[in-house]
Amino acid sequence: MKKLLTIVSSKDNNITTETFTAIQDFLKVDIKSKWLASERACEIYFSSDKTVIADQLIEYFNTCLYDWAYQNAEENSKRIFISDMDSTIIKQECIDMIADLVNVKEEVEDITRRAMEGEIAFADALEKRVGLLKGMKLELLNEIFHKIELNDGAEKLLINLNKQKIKTILVSGGFTFFTKKISEKLNFHENYANNLEVIDDILTGKVIPPIIDSISKKKILKKTIESHKLTNAEVVAIGDGANDLEMIKEAGLGISYRGKPILKANANGQIEHTGLDSLLYFIGIPEDRIID
Repeated sequence: MKKLLTIVSSKDNNITTETFTAIQDFLKVDIKSKWLASERACEIYFSSDKTVIADQLIEYFNTCLYDWAYQNAEENSKRIFISDMDSTIIKQECIDMIADLVNVKEEVEDITRRAMEGEIAFADALEKRVGLLKGMKLELLNEIFHKIELNDGAEKLLINLNKQKIKTILVSGGFTFFTKKISEKLNFHENYANNLEVIDDILTGKVIPPIIDSISKKKILKKTIESHKLTNAEVVAIGDGANDLEMIKEAGLGISYRGKPILKANANGQIEHTGLDSLLYFIGIPEDRIID
């Protein structure tokens, strides 16, 4: 089967003829290349029956500060983009920022870390963390929102996905208060997250069901595919933790963004050294069609 390996270099290390030689040596097959951006982004085509690339090649890419995606060559065109929010589209974990304001940061950060690494179930972790926020004033969430920063390339990515008429979905295990605002800022078509229970403008420490966890994200992806009469191959998903695992595995192209080991092990691409806009190259959009 014809495969497509897309590589994107960091600003510190261009793609060279030595790169192609090394890749061919690793793959042990003939390759053909096509530039998407001169010395910066390239598609590499070859024949293989392997569904994953070798760990040694991934190590080589990391040494060279290259990001990459691997998929069937005929499936790189995408119609749906679905993304996590916290530590993916934005730099922060919103619940950790909330916890810092109410002086329970260490406890919440520890639960967050264990959940993201898959040590404890997401739903249990969410209930424990939200329980620690009981009594917080709702107005403080606005203060937190104004401190949120987008990850590098997020705006450029969404501008260009929308230009290509790709459906964009923001799905988060965080809270609707933030996903609605980030979705509006970046023009996502849809957004999904958890609802905090609020009485008299005070957080009760409870989440209103249903909880958006890993399985829920997968269900949203599948429902979107079915409603648009598309296939999994036409979906690209991106996230950073265990709560993104099921949608990453379900998508035709699942990208780990500075992800936890459990996610990296199941993704067929990664962004570790460049910005989110590298995903545009992963789905075959050349530099001359990308708006800065």
